[in-house]
Amino acid sequence: MRIQILALIVSFSINLNLIHSQSPINQIGGRAIGVAGTSLTYKDVWAQYHNQAGLAYLKGMNLGIGFQNAFFVKELSTKSVVFNLPLKTGVFGLNYYYFGYPKFNENKVGLAFAKALGKRIAVGIQLDYFYTHIDGEYGQNGIAAGELGILAEPIKDLFFGVHLFNIWNAKRSVYEEEYLPTIFKIGASYRLYQIALLSVEVEKDLELAPIFKTGLEFLVIDNLYFRAGVSSNPNIFSFGLGYTYKPLEINIAFSKHPVLDYSPGISIVYSFRERL
Repeated sequence: MRIQILALIVSFSINLNLIHSQSPINQIGGRAIGVAGTSLTYKDVWAQYHNQAGLAYLKGMNLGIGFQNAFFVKELSTKSVVFNLPLKTGVFGLNYYYFGYPKFNENKVGLAFAKALGKRIAVGIQLDYFYTHIDGEYGQNGIAAGELGILAEPIKDLFFGVHLFNIWNAKRSVYEEEYLPTIFKIGASYRLYQIALLSVEVEKDLELAPIFKTGLEFLVIDNLYFRAGVSSNPNIFSFGLGYTYKPLEINIAFSKHPVLDYSPGISIVYSFRERL
């Protein structure tokens, strides 16, 4: 029965374009999970998974690792790594994740670049390579895709972000008319009294209903953050905690699916020295 349930979940995830979807399986980074994925305007190393333009504001190198376990099924776990390198020309990023288990897994490696075009606007791009392995007759498949993001602060403490995944409508298979999802996101956030960040976001897959998300990050005491968020289609509730003790940052979060229950996630970031 467990194998049948696992197969059903995997099949369901694939049919809904698992890669880069709003599913808890692919919300990468504990901070993003805690606010139900409303991370479009975040300026951190995990921006490589949400809006690459957020990398442009990083002054030092950062190395992050993450782990999440969808619905407490070990075969539906995701392991991720992110790294950024600031240079005078802009900020480069490198990211990788592995989802699944030996008989079925999806891998993604991404190379990002972000640059500030002024004090109040930045752009970011990323080239992705996805590799899927399925035991048996299905074999392996690789595909390249692109991402583009913009982040702006038109007035102090008010941020707007837009992001497009799958710029050139990459095709999954040479033999079938199956494509990676093309996903557009737009959102905004507002910093309240320097102790809270309220975010709202809309995500639209061209073939699926839109997803509406909202999240709140609140500074409880020095270096300790509480987060919560909700999203639609399906209705997912998330919450989490983050603690910063330089040079380390640790984020722990949970998301709750209305049918499949809880999915935990954790991420750790180590910050190195300033820009070269």
